Amino acid sequence: MRLMVSKFKLPAFRGLSFFKPQKSKISLSVQITDRSLRILELDDNLQPKFEPIFHIWKDNNFQEKQRVLKSYVNKYNLMGRDVISVLSVKDGFLQYIKYPSTLSKKDLMSSIDWAIKRKQAEIGEETFYDYYILKEKSEDKNIGVVTVFARKDVTSNMQKLIEGAGLNLKILDYEVIALINYGLSENLPKPFSILYVDYDYFVLVNYANTFINYSFMHINLDMYIQTEDMDILENFFAEVRNHLVMGDILNVYLAGPILEEKYMLDIIMENLPIIGLLDLPNLKPGFLIPYILCKRGMMP
Repeated sequence: MRLMVSKFKLPAFRGLSFFKPQKSKISLSVQITDRSLRILELDDNLQPKFEPIFHIWKDNNFQEKQRVLKSYVNKYNLMGRDVISVLSVKDGFLQYIKYPSTLSKKDLMSSIDWAIKRKQAEIGEETFYDYYILKEKSEDKNIGVVTVFARKDVTSNMQKLIEGAGLNLKILDYEVIALINYGLSENLPKPFSILYVDYDYFVLVNYANTFINYSFMHINLDMYIQTEDMDILENFFAEVRNHLVMGDILNVYLAGPILEEKYMLDIIMENLPIIGLLDLPNLKPGFLIPYILCKRGMMP
């Protein structure tokens, strides 16, 4: 079973239909966070076509990000290329709802539509959304539906940033979905939990056929690297342990850029219930999200 929520409904995308199969594969991915930019393109053998790009922003404003992205687009002759990108966990919201399997297709679609409208009313501002009906029934014989919401201004700014740099944004994923899709693509036994740690935030995702939950928090591992202030790591451990307890999670897979910091990784392994490291073949582990985006974009 594959999760793969297709993409957000983005009517600003010049009327293109985003719910028909793609005629061509999208092998180029762009991940933009508050801290950094990552660009990756894979060939049919899932090997990088050029040296993966990692850039730390010197200035976190829109114009600087677009200027830097465009410089790489020009340098690597990517102008006009289709890309798949991703919204940060903080910029979206995922909702998982189970419906009785006895519902007719019409009643199921009506229930989904009602749930979406209710959530949009709760959010209180214009949002884009997409949903995915899990094809397998859960262990309790219900039908699971995953819906992702994102504010219109956030998605529109992402589109403007990427397309203003000369690329064509074809698919916009959500970070939580990307992490789940990685776990599914690697056949991690379900339920599974993934702790993705970047230098300025972490995401903890817990997935099973009967539920999806996740949490995230800002951290400052850059400051720890500069100062070796153990209070920073202790606060990080305390927050992760708190989320593990609340989610009744006993073991997690560790993923993300943190795997590139060997001395910090050893401390994390000693203090958290890590059962495995989600490394990447022939790629730095910090490119896990761009990697799974490329894999998804290349699927027929």
